[in-house]
Amino acid sequence: MGETLSWWLVVEAMGLVAFPLVYLFFPRLPDRGYAFTKAFGILIIGYLFWVLGTAWVLPNTAGGIIWTMIIVAVPSGLVAWRRKDEIVRYLDEKWTLLLTIEVLFFLAFVFAAFLRSYVPEITGTEKPMDFAFLNASTRAEHFPPGDPWLSGHSISYYYGGYFLVAMIGKLAAVDTSVGFNLGLAMTAALAVIGAFGLVYNLVVLHGSSANPTKVGKPLSVLSRPVLFGLGAAVLLVVIGNLEGLLEFLAAHGIGGGGFWEWVDIKGLSAVTEHTDKWYPTEHWQNWWWWRAARIVSPSAPETITEFPFFSFLLGDLHPHVMALPFGLLGVAAGLRLLQEEERLDVRFWARHSWLLVGLALLLGGLSFLNTWDLPTFFVLLAAVALVRNFLTARRWDRRLVTDTLGFAVPLAVAAVILYVPYHKGFIPQFGFASQADGIDPVVGGATLPFHALIMWGPFAVLVIPFAVQRLLASARVRAWQQRDLLTLVPGLLVVLLWLLWVAAKGELGGALSDRGSAWLTDVVLLLVLSLFLLTLWRELESDEKEETGRVAVLTSLILSSLAVLLILGAEFFFIKDVFANRMNTVFKLYYQAWLLLAVGGGFALYYLSARWLPRRDVAAAWRVAWGAAAVVVLGAALLYPLQATFSRTDGFDGPRGLDGLAWAAKAYPGDYKAARWLAENVDGQAVVVEMVGSQSISFEYGIAGRIAGWTGHTTILAWPGHEAQWRGSYGPFEGRQGDVDRLYTTESTAEVADIVRKYNVDYIYVGELERQTYPAAALEKFDGMYGVAYREGDVVIYRVKGTR
Repeated sequence: MGETLSWWLVVEAMGLVAFPLVYLFFPRLPDRGYAFTKAFGILIIGYLFWVLGTAWVLPNTAGGIIWTMIIVAVPSGLVAWRRKDEIVRYLDEKWTLLLTIEVLFFLAFVFAAFLRSYVPEITGTEKPMDFAFLNASTRAEHFPPGDPWLSGHSISYYYGGYFLVAMIGKLAAVDTSVGFNLGLAMTAALAVIGAFGLVYNLVVLHGSSANPTKVGKPLSVLSRPVLFGLGAAVLLVVIGNLEGLLEFLAAHGIGGGGFWEWVDIKGLSAVTEHTDKWYPTEHWQNWWWWRAARIVSPSAPETITEFPFFSFLLGDLHPHVMALPFGLLGVAAGLRLLQEEERLDVRFWARHSWLLVGLALLLGGLSFLNTWDLPTFFVLLAAVALVRNFLTARRWDRRLVTDTLGFAVPLAVAAVILYVPYHKGFIPQFGFASQADGIDPVVGGATLPFHALIMWGPFAVLVIPFAVQRLLASARVRAWQQRDLLTLVPGLLVVLLWLLWVAAKGELGGALSDRGSAWLTDVVLLLVLSLFLLTLWRELESDEKEETGRVAVLTSLILSSLAVLLILGAEFFFIKDVFANRMNTVFKLYYQAWLLLAVGGGFALYYLSARWLPRRDVAAAWRVAWGAAAVVVLGAALLYPLQATFSRTDGFDGPRGLDGLAWAAKAYPGDYKAARWLAENVDGQAVVVEMVGSQSISFEYGIAGRIAGWTGHTTILAWPGHEAQWRGSYGPFEGRQGDVDRLYTTESTAEVADIVRKYNVDYIYVGELERQTYPAAALEKFDGMYGVAYREGDVVIYRVKGTR
């Protein structure tokens, strides 16, 4: 508990340092951005610390982090001093809201840590990779960190999240094996208050349209904004897709073979022996809850349909997970821009240069955290600028486009410039190298209609009725016009581009037939996108003079439109990578769409619920039908987290702890003790040779690269399959595995010395795996060549002469 509290205090301190800057950054939000102070503080302090560490101005130490916080505190303190009276009034009026946010964050953080304590092990799936990057970011003396599994190179991956978690862990004096799990819990808690804050602000803004003075009024803890803010947090972090309902039915023997054949989800079928508990258990089917993130037909290529609760349940500390709170901060930035009262063009930046820096730091930070997020959130901010400029000019013309480009282009350029050390580095081995190799059309394996419903049903029951209701309301003001059909154009352009592309490749006939019933999915998505765009268009052309309430409606529609565009885009195109299919594209774009729909759906839930009570009119039956459908669907979406949590924790039974390496101390005691010695006694990132092993899934996802991964030191090569993914080819490490094998097997001391010089080796590791793999006689040569730095049992670490 002490480590958890220490971590929490550091996050609170960073939020406190940034609070005046956040207050200045969000001048028109009802909460003045308080829900984002922690994420904003972590990002701005982390960015400055990263820049100073990259320039070798500050070391990667707790002292360096404290100095960075002091530097940030100077301008923040000046803002607080100049606006002290205003801030004091704000604190006096909003103290209940601020307390609510603080309590919500603390409870979410502690509860997430509590759940992690039942399954803290850093092993299996890609946790070893995440842990290796976290340790490297912690151990590196300066930045970028050296790749722990490819000595002489920096990490070629979006390592921003690992860096931020490492920074907090270092200041909190928490060991990385515990910090790994606390970092995941913190991410969940930051996402909870981020979603809460967004929908809280949207509800207040909408509710204030009739009474503008209401924006500044204090609200009770049980007010509508608070309740629906909590609802948005549940939609983002807690609910699952509807696959959990199917698992419940299958585990209890409900449904015949024909039904499960029609469901057509890989691995999900009728069972003859169902569980004796109310939820599926690991004894029924190992990791049954994995299928919810792999909703795909057995005959289709693999896709990843991951969502936040699954991520936190699985426990991989991946970039797309750590980026969640900062994606919400990006949405908040969009809302802030939508509230502007002037045109968003190039002249806007001349008047607000500080805002350009702040937004560029955030937008570029998303690329540092999870590069896939950069284009999506750039499009979001550009779309917001387009909408804001139309509201200002009240007409569609060429200037509307040029002004929006004048706003968007400088923002994109600044976002890239601020993170040049990450994108390019200063020497060839130090910089991000993407495996992306262009775009290709999807041929076969598109999403079946039922699978799309299973994935997106919980949000469809909210955002679609919301758009329909707003559209019907606008129809009473303006009649249908032919130009409304233009809202079909964006979706049709996606389909047309796909048709032309596959035709040019000579695959049109097969591509058309291979999609089969997935065409129905595409048609529905196209119509839903058109619905959102048409409703958005009608809202923009409304003659309402009061815009405060409309800002909330417009925000929800923009977010929903972008989400559906992402989903539709993944049906027809994918980013080419080493997998040569759309697996990663669906994975990353679906995750972004989930975030956008959680916020848009949270506001839609408020809007529809506020109008739910039946009246004596024709629409009463529809409101009752929607209410019943929403309760059933959202209730079904809660089945997955409930079942999966009880299954993953084995009914909350068994030992608890947050040390992710406690398992290794039992399973591999010799390696564990040696790794602890290296971590505690060798500074910086030394080159420690260990066996590479095979590229089999069982080895590469298991114990491979264990010493470098557990310590943050670097080794000549580990996880070569993943290194190829991160760097786009095997070229950067061609021949390394052979060199490592020769170092251990050769009896020539000269050949060993050559390999040691080639890779600037500091230590040679001989443990249980090395002794199982290489001849004992060949390993004995090291005794005559190098001194022993560490020896216990079968583990020996040789210190290469003339090194540290």
